[in-house]
Amino acid sequence: MTPSSPITVTDPVILILASGTTPAAVGTARGRLFESFVARLLHAYGYGKPTTERLNTTANGIELDVVASHEITRQTALAECKAYTSHVPAYMVAVFHSKLITRRKSSSDDGVQGFFVAIPRLTADGHEYAEQITANDPGFHLLTARHITDRLKERGWIVECPTGGSLTSDLAVVITEDGVYSACLELDAVSRKPVRVLVWAARGPVPTSVLAAVAAAEYAQGCRVVDSRVTPAGPVQEPTSPEPAPVIVSVTGSRSDFEYQLPAAPRFFVGRKRLVDDLCRALDNNAGVLVLNAQSGWGKSSAALKLEALAKERRGFALVTDTRTATDRRFVTDALSLAAQRAQDAKVLTLPPNASWASLPSALQTLRAATWHAGPLVIFFDQFENVFRDADITREFRDLALAIRDLSDHVLVGFAWKTDVVAWTENYPFQLRDQIRDNSTQLSLGPLGPSEVDVLLRRLEKEIDAPLARDLRNRLREYSQGLPWLFKKLAGHLLREVHAGATQEDLANEALNVQNLFDADLAELSPVEFEAVRHIARYAPIAVSEVTERVTPQIVESLVNRRLIVQVGERLDTYWDIFRDYLNTGSIPVQDSYILRMGPVSVARLLNHVADNDGDSHVRNLAHQMRTSETVVFNLSRELRLLGAAAYEPNRVRILPDIWQAEDQESELRRRVVTALRRHRALSAFTALAERGGSVTISAFARELPAAFPAVDVRESTWIGYARVYLQWFEYAGLAVQKGSAWMVAPEGTRGTPDLLNGGYRRRARGGFPHDAPGPSLRLLLHISAGQTAVSEGDRRAVNQLLAIGALTESAPNSYRVHDGLVVNGRVEPAVLQNLMRSVPSVAAGLTVIEKDPAARAEEIGQAIQAAAGADWAIGTATGVGKHLRAWAREAGITVHSTRTTRPRGQDGLF
Repeated sequence: MTPSSPITVTDPVILILASGTTPAAVGTARGRLFESFVARLLHAYGYGKPTTERLNTTANGIELDVVASHEITRQTALAECKAYTSHVPAYMVAVFHSKLITRRKSSSDDGVQGFFVAIPRLTADGHEYAEQITANDPGFHLLTARHITDRLKERGWIVECPTGGSLTSDLAVVITEDGVYSACLELDAVSRKPVRVLVWAARGPVPTSVLAAVAAAEYAQGCRVVDSRVTPAGPVQEPTSPEPAPVIVSVTGSRSDFEYQLPAAPRFFVGRKRLVDDLCRALDNNAGVLVLNAQSGWGKSSAALKLEALAKERRGFALVTDTRTATDRRFVTDALSLAAQRAQDAKVLTLPPNASWASLPSALQTLRAATWHAGPLVIFFDQFENVFRDADITREFRDLALAIRDLSDHVLVGFAWKTDVVAWTENYPFQLRDQIRDNSTQLSLGPLGPSEVDVLLRRLEKEIDAPLARDLRNRLREYSQGLPWLFKKLAGHLLREVHAGATQEDLANEALNVQNLFDADLAELSPVEFEAVRHIARYAPIAVSEVTERVTPQIVESLVNRRLIVQVGERLDTYWDIFRDYLNTGSIPVQDSYILRMGPVSVARLLNHVADNDGDSHVRNLAHQMRTSETVVFNLSRELRLLGAAAYEPNRVRILPDIWQAEDQESELRRRVVTALRRHRALSAFTALAERGGSVTISAFARELPAAFPAVDVRESTWIGYARVYLQWFEYAGLAVQKGSAWMVAPEGTRGTPDLLNGGYRRRARGGFPHDAPGPSLRLLLHISAGQTAVSEGDRRAVNQLLAIGALTESAPNSYRVHDGLVVNGRVEPAVLQNLMRSVPSVAAGLTVIEKDPAARAEEIGQAIQAAAGADWAIGTATGVGKHLRAWAREAGITVHSTRTTRPRGQDGLF
């Protein structure tokens, strides 16, 4: 292109410039000025002074509804004018045409003319719809910025630029209180970005007030504004824009699986098959705009880099940018320019000779005019929550999202922002955010699943060149909660410790807590470095120059080298937004997520043996005293460590001094358990479920737990066991109370039960009653009555049934006392046994069914127990319980007949 050839943009800009002492006054003045301009415009079509029905001025533009009468034919004209910063959507045309038809019918005047003014223009589908209306309704007229400019030229209100010889773009019609003028942006020959604004009048000079108004407008972008009749156009020697060019920083991926300071590069991307399929569809189906929804640390940036790789697989190009460097509206156009020029270098497209990056409209026109050779161009804006701090910048991105749909055959624009944190401020641009989201394909990211965590665990084993110990493996799975950032942080810590000589046993005994890891990051800092990190976190992303006013560049460099902070262009931020939140609030938006497998009564056995040893015991000695294995001791002590009641020491179980030395040991133990459980995901799941239904059964709670542990994959029966254990700990902590077979949130101030220290507890029967035939339980009962002292783990189910009805009482760990009068002369007394069974309300309901019909089917009996207990059982479970109760009833002296498959005719009351 030769310098004498001006660049033309399809849609001229209509600038309405007015003055005022306040933003509201400026808005009102702009609305009145636009109203006056529309009156002149309608006059050019032969209409008299219009009557205004509605005038509304907002940050998005001006809306004006007027009615006018033709000066010759006296025909009525209904005009609706939309002067927006973005293209006017199609539905507004439809609404206006409906109003026009209604006006015609209500006034009995079929000749009412309709003028729809869409500035700058309609969307592509809007134009298509308007053409359909025009073909069937000659009384409908569409006026865009191009139509208006042509009409003004016909009337001589504006003229072509009186001087030439330079590259120009973005023709504008400038409407002011002093009159109507023209303007354009003069471009740099190489960068094709604006360096000067040329303004001219149809005749004579441009008033100084108009030049000043144009200079203050966003259109000028800080460039010098001149009267083109006074200052000849031509190559500009000196830089005239006072604003520095925005810095466009590409998002960088990690160099390994567990480099947690960076998002995962595509080669380290794990799983997410459904998400990858959705990304592929977005590319293949020309989605136009894509929004990734996810909470902090769930992998949005990694997904964006995966999208980049998918675009390149399709012979396209992608630019994934970090929007923390977006400080003005120019960022959007510059990002498009950089992406397009790099795509041209990659031979994806060829830019037109008259390419212009003067503004967003001219950039979009440049992309429309490009010659496309290969796959799609993807421009992705990551860390987008930072943009929402500025409504004007957000509006520019919104305009891009709305306009890019006309280019969806070749261009995909993507956004990713946090969904778990919203800045609840008056100026938060909710409407703009929603407009971006509502005009996009939305994809949601969730936590990693069990199979994906398995992949990461295998990669971790390869990294340490050793298989992971089972307990350490389980803890990594549970603690990471399927969150990619948390798994990488924990794995990174493990790698550092292993390389420093730590054993897996040491790591398994350690509290895997992300807050501890963050504290460890900060523990190495000097006071000056710590304050520097806090300051950066408070104002991040913050300019480097602002930080170096408080601390030396050497300190900043030290923090960057330690990778506690990252540099994004000329700005600094913490390496994770979650780390930033921790520095600012002192808390982490991640709850604990370990699984408790042993109930409080089981743990009490261990506690009391440790207490007998003055609060500190060796694992081998405990195993001998408890007649169990060291593995069982380790599992029981693990629960104490997780709940903050025991120290993390290999081969020992030691109650923490704060508990052991407390005046009230049980109260201090319970307080620590309460503190631990209040920050646990399982309690949040229980509370939410209770709020929905009032009470929570074990089976209902078990169905909720998989969502709290997305990386854990176990059988349904195992979840039921976990649910039972959690509910028992909640009850011990005074956070839940049992009512029948369900649990409710405990009232504030409830003291938990039972006590675990000093033997003040009773073992809770597990599994209810009856869950087995009576034979093993009654034989054990006789053995204990005869003086048997040891009960093996294999007898536990039999013991539980006897505990459930009060036939046995556990007076000390693994020590039981038979109910008075139950065993006489080596025989079980049926009447006493029956009374004990009837003390369980749900069992009493089953016995009533048997007494009414000694031949009642097991299913009927089980369903009666289920209804009385409010349980949620499968049919097979209810039948099994009924079968066992029939056997227990026989032992308790109740008449039981063989179950009939059919009843005698007439016995069911039907005949």
